[in-house]
Amino acid sequence: MKKLALLLVMALAFMGCEKDELNENQENLAETEVLGTWELYRDENLESIPDEWTGTEWTTVDKWFQNTRENSEIILEFKEDNTFIDRYADVEVANGIWGLLNDGRIYFDYIQGETTNEQLTQRRFLTIHCDNTYSIEIEGNDRAVYYYRKMGTTECADLINYNVE
Repeated sequence: MKKLALLLVMALAFMGCEKDELNENQENLAETEVLGTWELYRDENLESIPDEWTGTEWTTVDKWFQNTRENSEIILEFKEDNTFIDRYADVEVANGIWGLLNDGRIYFDYIQGETTNEQLTQRRFLTIHCDNTYSIEIEGNDRAVYYYRKMGTTECADLINYNVE
C-alpha cells in the first residue's frame, strides 16, 4: 500500500512539473510572438448610421467601416523587459507595460503621467493571428479593432476574419 501511495505522489509531482513546463512554454511563445516593432495597417470601427425616417425621427443601424493605412507610421514597439513604446514615426507619444494573463491573453496598459488621457485608460488585448500579424481590442469597447503587422512584412489577411471585407 505504501508503494502505491509513493507511486501516486511521484506521478502527481511529475504531472505538476509537466504542466508547469507547458505553461512556461506557452508564456515564452507568447512573449516571443509579441516582441518587436509593429505598424498599424488597418482599423475597423462600428458606427451607428441613419437608417430610416419614421416621420418624427431617424432610426439608426450599426455598420462596420474600415480604414486601410499604408505606411501609417503609427508604431508599437514591444520590448523584452515587458515595456512598450507607442510612437508616431520617430516621436514617442506614450509608453507602458505589457504581459501575459493567467488565461493566456496578452495585454498592455499605458502608463499615465500627471494628466490622464481618457483614451488610454482601458486595458488593451492582443490576438495573435500569425507570426507577423495581431489585432488589438480595447477593454469595454466592442466597436473598434486595430490591426498591426511587423514592420516591413505583409499581414496574413487570409487568416483573419475581418468585420469588413
